Amino acid sequence: MSNTILVIEDHPLFATGIKELIEFVATNPEIICANSVRTALMHCRETPPALIITDLRLPDMSGQSVIDQLSKNWPQTPVVIMSGDNALLSSIQSNQHSPSWNLSKDEGFEQTSAILLEALSRAGISVQWRPNALSNRHQSPDHIAGRAGLATGIQLTQKQQQVMQFLASGMSNKEIARKLDLSPETIKTHLREIFTRMNVKNRTQAVSLYRKIPRLNSPSQIGIN
Repeated sequence: MSNTILVIEDHPLFATGIKELIEFVATNPEIICANSVRTALMHCRETPPALIITDLRLPDMSGQSVIDQLSKNWPQTPVVIMSGDNALLSSIQSNQHSPSWNLSKDEGFEQTSAILLEALSRAGISVQWRPNALSNRHQSPDHIAGRAGLATGIQLTQKQQQVMQFLASGMSNKEIARKLDLSPETIKTHLREIFTRMNVKNRTQAVSLYRKIPRLNSPSQIGIN
């Protein structure tokens, strides 16, 4: 019986966080990370994974098509479905032939761990519950989220959040500069710092991650009405 856990996530922040969280609650797990459905199929071509943990927005497909493709190839494999878009998450029709769990990227460390423990157990993978460690981590939300890759580990200033909102709406640097009454060079400086904090390389990756994290793009957090 396979004990492989397949994590399909295209952003390193989330992929690393989920991997570390699995290692925290599972006993000697075998974890394969893939950044697309196509790569996942290549990695697990010979042996079906015992459990799949997948994002819904991937480079090669998104939404329901992700679940349909995984169900077609591994109809009996339990699936944890992740997304930072709660509306998209709630619209997904899971495979009726295998257990599935919906996991919002807004969830905290303890709830995420509980879901993973249940999914790992149903998949036949040995797990361990560490209440003292959970309690200690629960006392430090930013550290927890940073380790688990659950969005709150990313800290942007209010001005950087404003820049990101306009960037995500498709504005150029000059247009953002006019909106915020700043120079284009200042916007470039903000973007360089944003890319560093979000662990991305360019505008496209920054916008993609920003849209996956409701915490970063909520009006109350950004301070823009």
